Amino acid sequence: MNTITISKKEYQDITCRQAFFEEELNFLKKIVLETEENFIQPAVLRRWERISSAVDCGKGQSFVSVKDMKRWLKKL
Repeated sequence: MNTITISKKEYQDITCRQAFFEEELNFLKKIVLETEENFIQPAVLRRWERISSAVDCGKGQSFVSVKDMKRWLKKL
C-alpha cells in the first residue's frame, strides 16, 4: 500500500473544498426536485400518492409476466 504525505494546510483545503461541493450539490438537488414538482401533472401526482399509500398499507402488485410488469411501470 502506498501512502502519500500532504501538509495539514493542503488537507484542510481539500476538506473545505469537499464540504463546499457537497453543499452545492445538495442545493442543486433541492432546486431540481422543486422544479420537477412544478412540472408533474396533479393527476399523475395523485395516482403516485395513491399507489404509494397502498404499498405502505401492505397491498402488493402481482404480475403474470415481465412484460406486464414493464407495461405497468411505463404507465406510471
